[in-house]
Amino acid sequence: MHPEIPDFNQAEPRSQWAARWRDELTLNVLPWWQRQIFDAEGRVLGARGNDGQPREAPRSAVLGTRLLWAFASAQHRLGATAEGGRAAHRAWAWLNQALIDPVDGGVFWSVDGDGRPLQPHKQTYAQAFAIYALCACHAWQAKDDSPALRQALGFFELLQAHAFDPADGGCWEGRMRDWRPLASARLSDKEPPAPKTMNTMLHVLEALTELLRHHRVPAVEARLRELLALFLDRIWLPGQACFGLYFSADWRVLTPDVSWGHDIETAWLLVRAADVLADAALQARTRTLAVQVADAVLARGVAPDGSVLGEGRFDGSVTDERRHWWCQAEAVVGFWDAWQWGGDSRHAQAAWRAWRYIDRHHVDRAGGDWFKTLDPQGRPLDSVPKAGPWECPYHHVRAGLEMIERLAPAS
Repeated sequence: MHPEIPDFNQAEPRSQWAARWRDELTLNVLPWWQRQIFDAEGRVLGARGNDGQPREAPRSAVLGTRLLWAFASAQHRLGATAEGGRAAHRAWAWLNQALIDPVDGGVFWSVDGDGRPLQPHKQTYAQAFAIYALCACHAWQAKDDSPALRQALGFFELLQAHAFDPADGGCWEGRMRDWRPLASARLSDKEPPAPKTMNTMLHVLEALTELLRHHRVPAVEARLRELLALFLDRIWLPGQACFGLYFSADWRVLTPDVSWGHDIETAWLLVRAADVLADAALQARTRTLAVQVADAVLARGVAPDGSVLGEGRFDGSVTDERRHWWCQAEAVVGFWDAWQWGGDSRHAQAAWRAWRYIDRHHVDRAGGDWFKTLDPQGRPLDSVPKAGPWECPYHHVRAGLEMIERLAPAS
């Protein structure tokens, strides 16, 4: 074992790492977001740069829903604080007053600073994150029949009615404001046209996992089983040892692109879904796959310094050498998850090395929070804001919460 890598079979290194994660969340990450993402009236800002200065940008549903998820989850899982409670209430109000469509339901893709719709269409990805955030809000509100849970179930019904493909399964990428079909619903201009994507499917699966955890509804369970089967049988490409990213309506893979960050993230989320379903056969399949995915990402998507690369192709070539914060955060959880199920020390070591890269390069000790995107030499790219339409606290807060809980002594 490398001298810098602790022996995680021992309790002390695990407790020390858990304490470091707790400090990172409570002393650096969460305070920055609680203080920096709202204006004086409590509205969500569009963006802030690495220099701490506000930038003008649309107020995206991605940012708004993930803020609510992060603040509510921290209140529930780390312990309530006054500042955290104010932030969670502000994010809850922003969702209800600005992002939710009062006429046709669902959340808008983006609004302006006053909550007026800029892109009013209904991206399935955004509806999924609304469900995910509302489930966290329900846990924080600690009521059997909370307003947040009722809203989450309402969002699920909208997806049931408008987003799922009854012929070939899975979800369409988006719909118009009134839920009629939308010809092109890409998440960004960087993506190729595709009626279905792994990324959207993954976060619908994640949202339904949490909804089922809090409320056992047969229709939710059926959809979650369907999505999990699609990941195992269609989206996972065993010949390429990766998940496909972009698909036709009938699940033909459209590009040879690989996202190693998404691969390692998907692996542990599939395990989580199988665990919530409490299906022994699916648990066995997803845990086996988690180890296979970790091996594949470790072989092709991890740099010598332990960081996860941006993207590549089926042939192993790298097309994005930048280091993105979310890839590193997901690598910590995903590699650790694989070690928990497979017992291969290489995976625990990979989780630790990803963390060490984060700690040395992404964490902004002077300005707070993390730098979101770095060049191959580990230098922050100021063209990518610290907070923005896609730059949010979701991935690293979730990684911290997961690791604090996974590193805790067995009860």
